Amino acid sequence: MQPPEDRDMELREHLAELKERVTKGVIPFFLVTGAFFYFSDRILTFLWQQLFPEKDMVVYTPTEYMIARILISAFLAFLATYPWIIYQIYLFMKPGLYPHEREFVRRLAPFSYVTFLIGVLFSYYIILPKLYSVTVVEYFGAEPFLSVRKALNNAVKLSLSVGLSFQIPVVTLIAVKLGLISHRWLRDKRLIVYVVVFILATNLTLDFTGVTQMIVLAAVVVMYEISILIAKIFERDTQ
Repeated sequence: MQPPEDRDMELREHLAELKERVTKGVIPFFLVTGAFFYFSDRILTFLWQQLFPEKDMVVYTPTEYMIARILISAFLAFLATYPWIIYQIYLFMKPGLYPHEREFVRRLAPFSYVTFLIGVLFSYYIILPKLYSVTVVEYFGAEPFLSVRKALNNAVKLSLSVGLSFQIPVVTLIAVKLGLISHRWLRDKRLIVYVVVFILATNLTLDFTGVTQMIVLAAVVVMYEISILIAKIFERDTQ
């Protein structure tokens, strides 16, 4: 028996549906980014004072400060529109889901947003202050000058990475519920996942010290191992 709305669709229909969901997800994101950009100067100053209270903002190119404003606006817009983006993903998946599966995903979606925010806030209030208190210090009497764009770019990427890593248990629960994976599959693929995450973190953060990559990897490892345990418990309860 197939889900009530499931039917054979041509490739162009799938692509048209995907295009519609992407468009409906992206347009609000850009609109909210524009709204945040209007206040981005004050937001940027506030965040800088929170992260680097004893450091002045330094720009090395004429466009650097503008790029930093766009970056922080896009970051906040993503936080604000994340539930809407998740909803569009759900609507794309909905025709292929049974009623009980749809109900399960709908109930888990708000929890997904909560865990994402917890991850971002954990990074902002715990990880970043500890990281910068160790790395942003004088070396042999030389005081470091921080590029506005590079410093905030690293902070944003680290916060997003940790926030998204907190989604792993939620995604795991959904995948297990839909019968896509099992705890054994997760256990067998853990090493591959860890290597891929480290490579991605290295290329995305461009932190040659390796500190950021290790923090991201540690967050993923913890969440992934929790996911294996959750999947095992969930499978046992549903048997």
